Order: sequence, then structure tokens, then C-alpha cells
Amino acid sequence: MTNLELKNKLLDIVNNYKTIYGMGTWGWVVTQSAIDRKVKESSWWTSSKVKTISKVIDKGYFMFDCVGLIKGILWGWNGSNKIYGGAGYACNGVPDVNTEGMLAKCKNVSTNFSNIEIGEYLWMSGHCGIYIGDGLAVECTPIWKNGVQITAVANIGKKSGYNSRTWTKHGKLPYITYEKEEVEEVKQYKIIVDKIPVYTNSSNAKNNKSSVGTWSKGTYYIFNEAYGMINITKTKGQAGAWINPADNVIKEVEPPKEEVEEKPIETPTEEVKPPIIEETPKEDEDNIEKEPVIEDKPDETINNTPNEETNGNGQDNEEIGQELEETTKENIFVKIIKIIIDFIIGIFKR
Repeated sequence: MTNLELKNKLLDIVNNYKTIYGMGTWGWVVTQSAIDRKVKESSWWTSSKVKTISKVIDKGYFMFDCVGLIKGILWGWNGSNKIYGGAGYACNGVPDVNTEGMLAKCKNVSTNFSNIEIGEYLWMSGHCGIYIGDGLAVECTPIWKNGVQITAVANIGKKSGYNSRTWTKHGKLPYITYEKEEVEEVKQYKIIVDKIPVYTNSSNAKNNKSSVGTWSKGTYYIFNEAYGMINITKTKGQAGAWINPADNVIKEVEPPKEEVEEKPIETPTEEVKPPIIEETPKEDEDNIEKEPVIEDKPDETINNTPNEETNGNGQDNEEIGQELEETTKENIFVKIIKIIIDFIIGIFKR
């Protein structure tokens, strides 16, 4: 068996079989007779543990312990309904040893985890697992999920979504052929909505039927695609959950429309201005042409300034001025005559 085949077998068990931890087992089918047998063989099988495991009797569960998971696969476990799930015992050149005994069989044991390869044996006192790459391991433990599960190798770094364990040593199993894994580019898919419904199969995802929960926004690996639906996962090569890409769209929310109060349309009215009455400017009394006043004073001369404008009778001002001048001379002459007559009369009266 190659290290890559070992990895795939472990992932198959994680993803497709129901498991529970049972000390001293290597993939046994959970039955009452199997439990009774183990109670007689090990003190680990206390009444509380028996009670827990008995709840899954005849429900398709298989029992493993940590090193039993590795031995069971190497002994030919295939998930059948036989007592050991199809596995033999101490076969295929692999002895029945505990965790420390398996470490003693390993080659190139090291405490430096920077150069660890897929399929290497992971060890800490009383416990073991297998490294599957990308900083992850598969182990069977009674804590957390109480069965076969994927965990993060804390020596390399913690990973979101996984429980972490710090191991002490790692080494290469002598029963495995180690080869380099061809790195296949794995497509990724980004969830942009806060919560997206997930489904157990592509048909339900396509019809948005029977959602089994929601996954948060983030970047996931694509495990499979069918009918336009996508199976996304947090772990490369491991089946996840189906989604409908149509659900991964941020819908624009239209802002509420403001209610605009309708005002009556006002008809513009023209401003009525009073008529402009042009006032005739009052003429300056000094500018009004007055009729010449003829006084009975011999020493006063009336000065008439000729004007080119015509009067109401069609005579121009020059003609009028000439008439006035002649009239004035006659009046003076009459006055002089009158004075002379009055003077003569006055002499005779004396």
C-alpha cells in the first residue's frame, strides 16, 4: 500500500462511515456480543462507556481505537458487516502492537515537523494518528467527535474549523511505500453572502429543498460539481456540502421611496402694473413766454426777443415783433403830443 492510498482510505472512513471509539478494536461492527467480549478483555470498558457505545448497537457503527485504525486498514478492513469489518488479524506482515510498539517499527523518526510527508505515523504518549497533508491528520479519539476524525497538527499550525493536537514524534511506517503526491490544482469558490443554505445533494440544492443549515462567507475548495450545483469543502479531497450558486448573490436592496407631498400646481399670474402716466413737466415760469406788457412810461423800452417758432395764427414771431415795435413808437408819439397839449392849456389858464 502506498502512502497516498492510506490517506484516501482514511478519508473514506471519515466521510462515509459511522464510527465510535472502542479500546482494543480495529473496525469491529458494534454489536452486543462484541461489547460483551471487550468488557471481559479490558478494564477500559466501564459501565458508562458501555452505556454510550450500546446506544449505537445495530445502527451501522464501527469501533476503532487509535492504533487499531491503522492496523485495521493494513489488515484489510473494507467496511463489511463481518465482525471485524472485513479485516483479518495480524496479517499482511503487520504485527499486533500498541502505539509505542508501532513507533518502534517506524523509520526516520523525528521531532522536526517541517519535513513530514503524507502517510507518516504521528505519535504522542498513549496515542497515535496518520498525517494526511496540508497540516492535517486523521485520528480516532474518544474526545471531540468520539470517533475517526480530522484534526489539525498544531506542530505545523492551527487551522480554523479543526481541533488541534500537538504531537511528539513522527516516522515512516515500514509497511507503506512513500511517494510524492502530484499536486493537483484545486479550484476554490468564494462565498460572498453572510449565510448560504447548504444541502446534502445536488438535487435538493437545485430545487432549494430541505436545507440542512448554512455556511458563512469565505473561501472554500470545490470537491464536486453537478447540474450547475457545487459541493464545497474546507478540506481538499474531502466531500463537503452542496450549494446553489444562485444563492451566492448579494441582492441590492432598494432604498425606501420618500413620500413627496403633492402640492397644487400654481398658475403663474402676471403682475399687473398700473399704467405709467407720463406727467408733463411743469414749465418753469421763467421759461413761459408772456405777452409783452406795454407800460405808459416814455423811457421804458420793451425788448422782444424774436423766436423762430410760429404762433397759433400762422404768423412767425419776427412779424409780431415788428408790429409791436411800430405800436410802441405810435404810443410814445401820442404821449408826447398829449404832454405838449397839456402844457399849452396850462399856460392859457394862468
